[in-house]
Amino acid sequence: MKTYTVGIIGCGRIASLLEQEPHRGNPNTHAGCYDYCQRTYIVAAADAHTERLHAFGRRWNVSQLYASWEQMLESESLDIVSVCTYPIPHRDIVVKAAECGVKAIFCEKSMATTLREADEMIDACDAHDVKLSINHGRRWDWQFRKVKELIDQERIGELRAMELNFSAGLANNGTHYFDMLRYFTGEVAWAVGHLHSPDSLDPSGSGYFYFQNGVRCNVNGVSGGGATYIFELIGSKGVITIGNPRPPQFRLVVDGKEVVFDEVPEDQKINTFGVGRCVIPLSVREIVDSLDQNTDTVSTGHDGRAALEMVLSFHESERLGNARVDFPLQNHDLRVLVRRSDFISNVMPK
Repeated sequence: MKTYTVGIIGCGRIASLLEQEPHRGNPNTHAGCYDYCQRTYIVAAADAHTERLHAFGRRWNVSQLYASWEQMLESESLDIVSVCTYPIPHRDIVVKAAECGVKAIFCEKSMATTLREADEMIDACDAHDVKLSINHGRRWDWQFRKVKELIDQERIGELRAMELNFSAGLANNGTHYFDMLRYFTGEVAWAVGHLHSPDSLDPSGSGYFYFQNGVRCNVNGVSGGGATYIFELIGSKGVITIGNPRPPQFRLVVDGKEVVFDEVPEDQKINTFGVGRCVIPLSVREIVDSLDQNTDTVSTGHDGRAALEMVLSFHESERLGNARVDFPLQNHDLRVLVRRSDFISNVMPK
């Protein structure tokens, strides 16, 4: 079967360096998962930081190393490109990669800084027949997929309400949690939001989502607390609770009685977040399958855009005096940065 060539843009934590943290389960990075998958082969990498770039090359036995991602895309014949930078350059990288003939792009969250950028990324990939997948990793986690299955089977009856409490910025970590809300129940109809420290690059925030199917969700996002989260999914005859000690805990209550949540099968344990896992191998396998079978992964560019729209709805509500905002959002230029354009991570190879 075909082996797909891979180029990685950005050689920092999520690309490679998390592998050097001993408390995390491996593989837990883009490079680690491509290395784990027998049908993907990393042939090139790009990073403006020379030390990180060459450490990446040594770690993964990659000889084609570029200070410029533009040069890498123009020089290499790549099947898959992973975009492992912070969001500001995502639009330019994805559009250029699509124009250079890659077959699939695996882009980190947040997908973009504006909805206009996200639309341009999707349009470029559609125009060049490129599979665009966004790294909202819980969509590939066996346990979160089990929760979705339980909801669809009405194990807790009709899903009626959700509660999300978390500690993180809306765009950096909150995008994962908002994506899960939509994954569990569908499209948002309208939202109300309030930002904490609204002048920060990526404020936390609280608010309310009303989904098209009538499900309601209260959201309380705060700063501090080490990126923790708790989901409560409330149905007509039961509740599912998800919390994130390591490994995450899943609790199912039906008709007032606790029911044992299914154990993760042995062959799926690597496809769970477990102890600190960030990127799971199933994401890479689904990208390979999408190329083999001309299908989409479970986390498309449209899914990434929808999660970004949920984040930006709180920003738009704040801008309008905490008013209700209807979906789809009309303001396509509202921007959230996460990091400044001159930001350089201080995480270094050991």
